[in-house]
Amino acid sequence: MDQAWPESTRDNLRFLCSEVDSQYGWLQAFVSAPTAAMARKLLERQGYAENLCQRIEQACPEARNHKRSHARARFHQSLVEVASGLARLSELARSCLEQLIRVDDVQLVDDVVLVKSLRRVRRGILRSEMSLENGSLSLALKLARSREKLKRDSEGRIRALTGQLKKKRAPAEDLTHLLFVAREISQMGEVLGQLGEAIISATIGQSLNFERYASLTHLVNELGDGSQTAGEMRVDTLAETRSGSRISGIASEKPNERAVEKVSDKGNDKGRPANDKQKGSKAGESGGSKQKGSKSKDRKSKDRKPTGDLPLTSPEYLAIFKDGLGRKVEEERQGVERWHDIYPGIAPRILSHHQQGDSAALLIEHLPGMTLEHLLINESSRLNRTAQQALVETLHSVWTTTRRDKPVTAGHMRQLLKRLSDVYQIHPEFRHCGASLCGREMPSLEALIEQAAGLERSLEAPFAVYIHGDFNVDNILFDPAKQSIRFIDLHRSAYQDYVQDVSVHMVSHYRLQLTDAALRARILALALSFGQQMRRFAHEQGDTTFEWRLALGLARSFATSTRFILDAGLAGRMFNRARFILEHVLGADPERPADYRIPLEELFVD
Repeated sequence: MDQAWPESTRDNLRFLCSEVDSQYGWLQAFVSAPTAAMARKLLERQGYAENLCQRIEQACPEARNHKRSHARARFHQSLVEVASGLARLSELARSCLEQLIRVDDVQLVDDVVLVKSLRRVRRGILRSEMSLENGSLSLALKLARSREKLKRDSEGRIRALTGQLKKKRAPAEDLTHLLFVAREISQMGEVLGQLGEAIISATIGQSLNFERYASLTHLVNELGDGSQTAGEMRVDTLAETRSGSRISGIASEKPNERAVEKVSDKGNDKGRPANDKQKGSKAGESGGSKQKGSKSKDRKSKDRKPTGDLPLTSPEYLAIFKDGLGRKVEEERQGVERWHDIYPGIAPRILSHHQQGDSAALLIEHLPGMTLEHLLINESSRLNRTAQQALVETLHSVWTTTRRDKPVTAGHMRQLLKRLSDVYQIHPEFRHCGASLCGREMPSLEALIEQAAGLERSLEAPFAVYIHGDFNVDNILFDPAKQSIRFIDLHRSAYQDYVQDVSVHMVSHYRLQLTDAALRARILALALSFGQQMRRFAHEQGDTTFEWRLALGLARSFATSTRFILDAGLAGRMFNRARFILEHVLGADPERPADYRIPLEELFVD
């Protein structure tokens, strides 16, 4: 393994492996020929393994880095996990011995089966030391597979002992102690599996369990030409989602032009050069919530947990690896493929898909460019205006191409009511508590929503278009070199009212948590500019209820987005805007819909 070991850690780990192996040797000897001397020998060794584990933990301060964004921090974390696992094995050996000591009828102990299981554990201890020392994935995989083998040993023994209990062929107390021994054997297997996964993670460079590694290996084999394995790929964690999925960038640890060419062939039927796809600041991928754009420390993203300070420029990525629950991954795959059918070229391509049990994984084309979020926070006003113009032109093309002359209703108020409990859970202060103004009781937000829902039923959009469905600034990529727009996170796409995307997009500007007042003012001005251009589009299409629907969409987005904002000041301003909009639209004359105009200039300013 290439990582530098902290001082004295290698020696302490060897001592720890040797100590735990010796303890299992004594336990194995006790099973074959129980003696009080052998039992004491094991029970008296409790402190040494714990002390060695503590020394390793103290020598690995990087393991306490909660982001663990660098390879060294990840390696330190793996060392600590291995040391803790070995210390846990020591505890399990003593626990197993304590149960065996209480068995009066030693003939009930199936020493052949138990010794076989203990030998498996000892092989696992040896493999943990060798695989961590040499960075051997094959040994780490064998170690991880010990979990299932010991689980089978344990389950077989539990079935046999349970059968004896039911038939009352032996003292129940003795059989109960032996059932606990069988349980300890299963836990030993679980610990060995965790050791294997920790070593795989140290070698690959990202936290991976056995299933994730199997999926990654399968997809990498499909990605490349066989000259590279998953162990020769670097895996950079980009994000972890609220639904439990993980998004990672896959890069080669050694040059392999054939693999890159294969990505280009599979990922782009227009023959774009592979190096074009690998430059830029963000990888394209579908679905889930991601950390994209700037890593600004004075804001929090909607629903993602940042996992590291990775550079935005990642030209070496061959593809994006995303895995999670099979159902979620399948929704994303279908969402991307629908876009390829309806409007080709705007979504990334799925390079490979792998299903394993309840989990699944996707290997997705890495797109060039940067997210609009990154652009807004880090780039010039001129480049932002250029990106916005490209976005408006792209939307005009998508919407006119996919237009269906069939009225639709987005149901903004229904969506708002559905998520209001989540808002109150984060911000209980938003609940109505009988507030009044100048002696006049103010209606609750729920009452305003109910009134607005009745109004909304008469405000159908005159046509439907194929919308993104989650049109936040971090789900849109802009490639400055080609002046082009691409979409990611497409699992919510559907034929719907285009105002849904317009309102979500505008509020995603407002909710960026920034302390720079000038930068924030510039971003809000861009949101306002976008809204004004959407007004022009609506006018061109003869959409007379656009302003009403936009008002309801903005109210919905302002209110529901507060559940992702912990900053009380920003959340309060957003919630008050939602209430203001509802009161404003309910005060308008529904008989004259063309006369209503939502005051965007007052909303998108602090």
